[in-house]
Amino acid sequence: MKKPTPLQFKLIVSLACLFAVFFIYTIFFPIVTKEAGVTYFLVRGTSKTALITDLANQGLIRQRWLFSIYSFPHRSSQIKAGEYVFPKGASPASIWRQVISGKGLHYRTMTIIPGWSFKQVREALAKTDGLVSEITKMDNQTIMAYFGEANLSPEGQFFPDTYFFTRNDTDLSVLKRAYRLMQDHLTKAWNTRTPDLPFGNAYEALIAASLVEKEAYLASERPRIAGVLVNRLQKAMPLQFDPTIIFGMGDFYDGTISKQDLVTDTPYNTYVHKGLPPTPIAIPSAASINAVLHPDVTDYLYFVAKGDGGHQFSKTLEEHNKAVLKVNTQGSGYFNGALIRRQLETLLEIKHG
Repeated sequence: MKKPTPLQFKLIVSLACLFAVFFIYTIFFPIVTKEAGVTYFLVRGTSKTALITDLANQGLIRQRWLFSIYSFPHRSSQIKAGEYVFPKGASPASIWRQVISGKGLHYRTMTIIPGWSFKQVREALAKTDGLVSEITKMDNQTIMAYFGEANLSPEGQFFPDTYFFTRNDTDLSVLKRAYRLMQDHLTKAWNTRTPDLPFGNAYEALIAASLVEKEAYLASERPRIAGVLVNRLQKAMPLQFDPTIIFGMGDFYDGTISKQDLVTDTPYNTYVHKGLPPTPIAIPSAASINAVLHPDVTDYLYFVAKGDGGHQFSKTLEEHNKAVLKVNTQGSGYFNGALIRRQLETLLEIKHG
């Protein structure tokens, strides 16, 4: 074979150098210039050939044929479906590393708020962009059957937190994490509870915590309100927590509680029925769960909202009536709901005494 001349050799070397520079530029130089990066959704089941074509069409690969050569040694690697963020400065090579490693996924969020009903949870999930809905075709019992608790109400069963997910995750997968987190937290809290509480099991504590969640506005008052609840249970007194009235009214609640509402017999009316309601009435926070399992030890049996977010606590009905009267005299109106509740409380104390 005839050896190349010095001129031919220089030409070959020059072409090789040019190709190397072109290859390095094409594959390794930044291609994403946007400050926020580029969001890219890789659909499950996409082939590598289809992915390279789509990346090229979106301007994320400079030379498709050259990139195919670069990716050939990685042909046995599996690409990972999901929604990615290719950051500013990303190169075709770094983009490829992301999709075969599954790193740099774009996570969306969905937040469950303490105090929500399960109806509100369902509504929030339905409005969350990027989630595939499965629970719209399921009633509450079917949803709880999925968690192995077909006879349990979904109220209060899902821990309030912010949950991260990727596009096309299901709403049921978010609920599954929230359910497990609530069970884990409740179990740990129950196992470290204060002795001699009037709860037969952790579920009863969850119910109590939901009442505290709806009554307490100030975090500092949760253990004290929980202490009142515990004291009344131990004395077999009706709890008389207004949020149970509201929950029992369901869609009939219009923002006010009337005299008739207080005596309407629903399973959740704690003015009419002693003990805890049959299920939680809302999602309790970790603080409310901890409060009912570690309540303040006091002699308080009553409290009334002062209108500033706090409550006035009382040890006797006489003190409580004075506190309610004081709250009422700070405002006026034809219908005085608080005064009616005070009068009914007096009657119910006599009835249940």
